[in-house]
Amino acid sequence: MNQQDRAVAVLCDFDGTVTQIDVTNALYLKFGDEVCKAAMNRWLRGEITTPRELRTCFPRMHARKEEMEAFLDTVPLDPGFERLVWFCRERGYRFAVLSDGLRWYIERILRRYGFDGLTVYANEIDFQEDGVRLSFPYHDPALPKRGTAKPNIVRRYQREGMGVAFIGDGLSDVEVAGVADVLYAKGRFLEHCREHEIPAIPFSELREVVENWREPRLH
Repeated sequence: MNQQDRAVAVLCDFDGTVTQIDVTNALYLKFGDEVCKAAMNRWLRGEITTPRELRTCFPRMHARKEEMEAFLDTVPLDPGFERLVWFCRERGYRFAVLSDGLRWYIERILRRYGFDGLTVYANEIDFQEDGVRLSFPYHDPALPKRGTAKPNIVRRYQREGMGVAFIGDGLSDVEVAGVADVLYAKGRFLEHCREHEIPAIPFSELREVVENWREPRLH
């Protein structure tokens, strides 16, 4: 393995990319009330921020943490995720999950499928007897709509001298367009890239990322 192989980071969205569903929205639909569902729809229309959506919804969930975790144990992964992780390991690439969701459910789902120890950048939730506490360690006021400022994390890897490939599908990924060195996109993220004429490699399943791999380079 040479130095060139090591100078690559693969950063991947979670909800709807690693998983086959948007986990946050699925939790809202299963356990949230009408106020929560309205907040979800407002976020999807770009009317409210992720922190506001999470702070509106999670205190209103009509389920204990254990009930929600039982549901999380049914969430399916994209069948190509394991192949992608091993592809990165074999080549010596850094791999991390970047999410505007919650580390709590990301790590639980990954652990269930045997992916302990992956690097995760996400929002935090702490379940306490008197309610939940939410925090946003990767928030940036310059990107107020997101809990996790994904472009900042991309740039962090670039400052370490790495070319960055980013894989995403949704609204919380659009700010990465034009920042990462190579983009793999589907869903609303792909629509955004096409609308703004930003080069992106389309995919529908993660196996296609490996099959259509393009080595990212810093310029």
